[in-house]
Amino acid sequence: MKKLFEKYREIIVYILVGLMATVISYGIRLAMIYGGAAILSIDLASEEAAEAARASALRTVSTVTGSACAIVATFWPNKIWVFRNYEKERSAVWAQFGKFVGSRIFSFMLELGIAVGLPLLLTRMGYRTFHFIIDVDADKMTTAISIVFITVLNYILSKLLVFRKKKSAPSSAETAEDAGQPSGEADRPEDGV
Repeated sequence: MKKLFEKYREIIVYILVGLMATVISYGIRLAMIYGGAAILSIDLASEEAAEAARASALRTVSTVTGSACAIVATFWPNKIWVFRNYEKERSAVWAQFGKFVGSRIFSFMLELGIAVGLPLLLTRMGYRTFHFIIDVDADKMTTAISIVFITVLNYILSKLLVFRKKKSAPSSAETAEDAGQPSGEADRPEDGV
């Protein structure tokens, strides 16, 4: 079991951090939507144009705020726990943070495009709602596809762009072995020099 965990540790921890991000994002989103609606007296189910616009604005602000909080809250867990990146130089960490936020904004915009466009495409292609525990309509199918696609995309972007491992310079022992010398001989001066 331990070998299996070590083999897949990075992916397992990435999924756990992703669950944490989901709880943060949706928790803040829902708290802001329902709390904001109560405080601002917004009827979330209203079909009246002005009230629906207020509800839509509240949903947008809540969604963006929840996503932003999740991005900021999961930078360090991704850096340290998932990708075991211990870079401490301030400028390098800020560069990583910028790449992390940028990649997450990119994937958020892509997810938004998928959420809006894919249900229309599926419907036009003749997709029909089917029942599998729940009724799976075009929006639910899009959500499932999006979760998988965006999760994989975020993992790839984080691994290859944000927290990519630097190639380390070979040690003197590795250099000596490449030259055909035993590792101890490379560090010793030759006799008579």
